[in-house]
Amino acid sequence: MRHRRNIRQTVISDHLLNNYNIMGLEARESASCIIEPDEQYNPDSYQIIITTLSNWGIRLYAGVNGGGVIHLLKHLEPLDQADTGAPSFLTIGEYTAGFVPLGHYLGSGRIAASVATTGAATKLICCGLSDAKLHDIPAVYIIPVSNGSTAGFSPLQDTTEYGSNMVLQLRAELPESVFVLDDRTTLHRQLLLAKEQLDRSKPVVLVLDNEGLNISQMDSGLLPAIPDIRARENDSTEAFLTAFRRETEGKRVVLLVGEEMARYQYAADLTTRLSETLGAATIWSINGANAISRDNLYGYGYISFGGNDRAISLYNSLGEHDVLLVIGACPDEYTVNFKKISASATFHFSNIPQAYGLVGNSLQHVVEGRYYQVNGPLDWWLQTLTDAAAELPFANIPMEKAPRDLNDLPFARAGGEYVDMAVLYQRLDCWWPEGSIGIDDTCLAYKDRQYVTQRPNNNIRFFSLYRGSAMGGAFGVAIGAKLADPGRQVFLFTGDGCFRLFSGSMGEVSHLGLVVFLLNNETFGIVEQGLRKVLPDVGTAHYHSRLNAVDYCAIARANNWGAIRLAPDLGNLDEILRHLEEGPVRSLLIEVPVDPNQLLGKNPRLKNL
Repeated sequence: MRHRRNIRQTVISDHLLNNYNIMGLEARESASCIIEPDEQYNPDSYQIIITTLSNWGIRLYAGVNGGGVIHLLKHLEPLDQADTGAPSFLTIGEYTAGFVPLGHYLGSGRIAASVATTGAATKLICCGLSDAKLHDIPAVYIIPVSNGSTAGFSPLQDTTEYGSNMVLQLRAELPESVFVLDDRTTLHRQLLLAKEQLDRSKPVVLVLDNEGLNISQMDSGLLPAIPDIRARENDSTEAFLTAFRRETEGKRVVLLVGEEMARYQYAADLTTRLSETLGAATIWSINGANAISRDNLYGYGYISFGGNDRAISLYNSLGEHDVLLVIGACPDEYTVNFKKISASATFHFSNIPQAYGLVGNSLQHVVEGRYYQVNGPLDWWLQTLTDAAAELPFANIPMEKAPRDLNDLPFARAGGEYVDMAVLYQRLDCWWPEGSIGIDDTCLAYKDRQYVTQRPNNNIRFFSLYRGSAMGGAFGVAIGAKLADPGRQVFLFTGDGCFRLFSGSMGEVSHLGLVVFLLNNETFGIVEQGLRKVLPDVGTAHYHSRLNAVDYCAIARANNWGAIRLAPDLGNLDEILRHLEEGPVRSLLIEVPVDPNQLLGKNPRLKNL
């Protein structure tokens, strides 16, 4: 077990210092960091935007320069030439750029920005925008629109109501987070409102109306009012403890841990202590695993998609003699697969207002029994509950500790000419460097890896933006995580189908030292494996899932990457890992020959198709 510090003394300060759940005092201070007019210095609107975002801690921008953003980006240094800490711009394809802020935040808790020109480029970065919304990740997306005076005159890449009507499209997805910057006299107010949304873990879109920004004049007497941004008030502690004590008497207690909890520095210690104190079985979502310690003796595994048998069975068994404590979890399709929570009572801890998955800021709609919602910093509430149980134990029925093996059946094996992926995942699980980050793309890895390894690894945090499941987007996430801390190892698992969506951007990041495991099975693997069950009477040709063979190592080398093909018997794996331990200077692609018929992790979603 890892060393445990006095969490009571540090829970509030630590999660603020790490920029997770950034509310309260820190939000009020940062919201006031707006560059003010100065009689001797008259910056243009774009300098005001860059300086304001810089004062918020935003230093990294990614995208492609061009029409509509040239006057903004002229204020940024190229990433490879910028001084440490200076705002800088990474030139990289828009699809990949849209995901860079997500990885940057997951890797460091710091917000970053993605920039696109008008037209199709805006649509490309918005794939990342969707995942930022679905996973409650604060990020900034900067896009321009056609000049208002051109409406009806068919401007290139027309974003007016006669063209793509882009602002209304964006507001359909983010009703409260799209801010049109079209007037210097209102620029401060619009930026402050955007900051308020970021402080609530929401992505925002800053829309540049260049015509409006250049025509209007700054009112030098205008002082921006600071919005009243407060931390969410804690619900009554005593009322909660009384209800929890009453509901849990004579019942099992199960913890369902989600990705919001993983944003707290001492999450794994807190969930372990609560599990042990209550004797509560603990299950977790794909990203919620980052809030779990491998040493948690009550850890029953990942739930649902790629989930472990013990965790799935436990969730399905919840009934009138059980209480479920939902800790920062979203009941999305890959977590509960549309099955309502059937426990007699559900307690829900959350601290992100209107988080994705909530309806009316509540989970009541997915709960069959009694429902209690508790708002406030999750670390504080877990510590409070643990302390209360230690002082006066609850009368719940302790559960048995989890078995060593969380699955019912042995792993399927691969054909002789392929790598056995179960063995590879297990070998890597014994090797991961301490403090590293892993990203799973929308490929077989995001279903199979956690099924095989069963428990999170204390040396590495793995992330998957599965709610949007945008193929190839994980490449941008990996870039963002690497740029957040260039000295940290970042590993990406991607598929040969995903590769086709980002390979054109590899050259721009050949120097970063990324490590990409490319699973080559010449298929869209998730599709093919699924359709064998959903459409068993249809010929495989009609699955439309096959991919042509490509020399992926040659493509990587052409982009100045290192490249190697993993031997089917893993005979060169140790040599590869020794090279990785030295810290690769160049980015490295490792091609893995994968058997499309090796079925590992479960996909309960197939029942919904």
